[in-house]
Amino acid sequence: MDAMPSPSSLYVHLPWCLKKCPYCDFNSHEDAILKDKKKYIAALKKDIAMEGHRFSGAILKTIFIGGGTPNLFTPEEINELINEIKFYFKFNKHKEITMEVNPGSLEKKKLSDYKLAGINRLSIGAQSFNPQLLKLLGRTHNVEDIFSTIENARLADFKNINLDLMFGLPSQTMKLAQKDLREAINLNPEHISYYQLTVEPNTIFYKKRPKNLPSSDRLYNMHESGLEILEAANYSRYEISAFAKPQEECQHNLNYWIFGDYIAVGAGAHGKYTINNDVYRYQKPSLPRAYVNTNFEKNDFKLKKLKQSEIIFDYMLNNLRLISGFKETHFEDFTNISFNIIEQKLVKLKRLGLMQNDGEHCWQLTALGLRFLDDAQAEFLP
Repeated sequence: MDAMPSPSSLYVHLPWCLKKCPYCDFNSHEDAILKDKKKYIAALKKDIAMEGHRFSGAILKTIFIGGGTPNLFTPEEINELINEIKFYFKFNKHKEITMEVNPGSLEKKKLSDYKLAGINRLSIGAQSFNPQLLKLLGRTHNVEDIFSTIENARLADFKNINLDLMFGLPSQTMKLAQKDLREAINLNPEHISYYQLTVEPNTIFYKKRPKNLPSSDRLYNMHESGLEILEAANYSRYEISAFAKPQEECQHNLNYWIFGDYIAVGAGAHGKYTINNDVYRYQKPSLPRAYVNTNFEKNDFKLKKLKQSEIIFDYMLNNLRLISGFKETHFEDFTNISFNIIEQKLVKLKRLGLMQNDGEHCWQLTALGLRFLDDAQAEFLP
């Protein structure tokens, strides 16, 4: 197989959880993990080898190990996977290797061992600091688990930590939302992902909608208050739901948002690459059992060449999330499409007060546009 152009990011999906959260629409499963882990790791290694041959010479700047609950895998197993990746890919000197973790199932020693395995960034799923709301969200941890996880992560010398936090929870008042955010800030993480609870199809919450969800007015006020609190604490908003201290933006997610190419391994993982000006997306089989039985030598996975209209929508779906917006030359470089194709739609959004441009050929959403992001993105639907 001929080598392809080299993406700089790799995503690894570990699909198991102890318990499926009622709001979660990710590809995660409550399953007999101890029975399946060895087979799954063996399949991951075959997948990594296949991708290593396809993207020979790729220099990885970022790796993201997501789930599911990746810390259900031991540090030794994570080390085994990282070593396999090292065998097939080169690593950038300033590599970012993130692993998602859930509080409550982590020990101080384990975190030190994950650090030794090569993880240098943690993404901790706190979600709330309110015991009742944690229970309603189906989380398996308590508030003290969040504090101890952060403390132990610092003791293990993790210098790059993200906290995931939700707002707009059932019966959540403005005061409770502000308290949650201040609790998170007091823990001094380098990065905070602050996002609204949304009821997605194929979730328990969709089938049985929770009571007392905040009104749209209350959601707006919560969000605006949150932005003020984060800004005052020196967390800069660089993406619709992402806030970072200076120079602490998540490089892996930034690569998604700028429409960069990335490699995907694991059940249900999505990848993207560009070759000869054509853009392709691919997906690995979603069900762990189907994934384990994949014939990776035959590239047994879904592959789709994107049409021009799909490339434009994908680009806008991602880049419009960035507070900094995008330059016209960036659009052309990453899509191989003339900017003139989309210019009139941007002008229309500008006329509606959703977009602005700075005279330097850079376009970004206005404050109103950020509030109505979905409407701005929908303008570019194929």
